[in-house]
Amino acid sequence: MRRNTIGWSLLVVALVATGTVAGAWGQGTEGPDRSRENIKRFRELPAAEKQRILEDLQRWNELPEARRRELQRSYDRFQQLPPERREEILGRYRQFQALPPAAQQEILDQQERWRSLPPEERQRIRERFRQMTPEERRQMREQLKQAPPGTSRGFQPAPGPPPR
Repeated sequence: MRRNTIGWSLLVVALVATGTVAGAWGQGTEGPDRSRENIKRFRELPAAEKQRILEDLQRWNELPEARRRELQRSYDRFQQLPPERREEILGRYRQFQALPPAAQQEILDQQERWRSLPPEERQRIRERFRQMTPEERRQMREQLKQAPPGTSRGFQPAPGPPPR
């Protein structure tokens, strides 16, 4: 279920970011000329793409109002980012989409485990990471690359305070 929520969030950002359906969603902030342009672009799409967008739009309209507002806020924050950062995020999304379903699920499971940690534990881990030397970070990345899927990816931070 969590996978669908993340997928929907990213889909909404991607669709609205392309401008393909923003006018059809009634955002209204872009003016009538931009809306007409979006509608024209929509009409020029292949039938299968139009159908997919219409189905997505129907699912969007079926979302609770609070969820739509939350997604709109996420999109607005995304638009406020510098273009390089937006491209980095979209690039990571494309990388995620290119992964096999099992690898995607592993990432989502790891994210869920992170969210389930107590805030103090997350803060401790963040602090440990910030205090790592560049060499320790490089070693960690190497360990993570070599670890088999389904494990904790092989990296176990040293217990206690980091070396200075």
